[in-house]
Amino acid sequence: MKEIDVNTKKSLLRFQRNEITEKVIYTKLAKLEKDDNNRNVLERIAAEENVHYETLSKFTGEHPGPDMRRVRKFVWMSHLFGLTFAIKLMENGENSAVKTYSSMKQYPEIMSLSKDEEEHEQQLIGLIDEERLRYMGSVVLGLNDALV
Repeated sequence: MKEIDVNTKKSLLRFQRNEITEKVIYTKLAKLEKDDNNRNVLERIAAEENVHYETLSKFTGEHPGPDMRRVRKFVWMSHLFGLTFAIKLMENGENSAVKTYSSMKQYPEIMSLSKDEEEHEQQLIGLIDEERLRYMGSVVLGLNDALV
């Protein structure tokens, strides 16, 4: 395995901590989820995040813990605004990780994480079927009628 420079290691450690944090978030959200399909999706994504964490640990040689403040924040948001809202907000921060992973051409294992991140995040958003969202159009139309 190639030796990595200090700046690259710092970036990888930051992303590694993010991966374990997201694993914990998805695991907690899965435990709260009533729908079997959504729970299975969340558990699968949590397992993939753990694989990413372990892959990065091969390069960094470290095992940072999760950011529990961030975990609590997203679990709280999920309770307050719904699962889909929390996940979409969480995934907004993923663009920099995907770009960084894909720019590391000298490390094919890390580059493959970029593809995984893009794929599983899209699958997650596509598979989450929240009852609140199905009726959002009706809510908006009802509010519009009330205003008129």
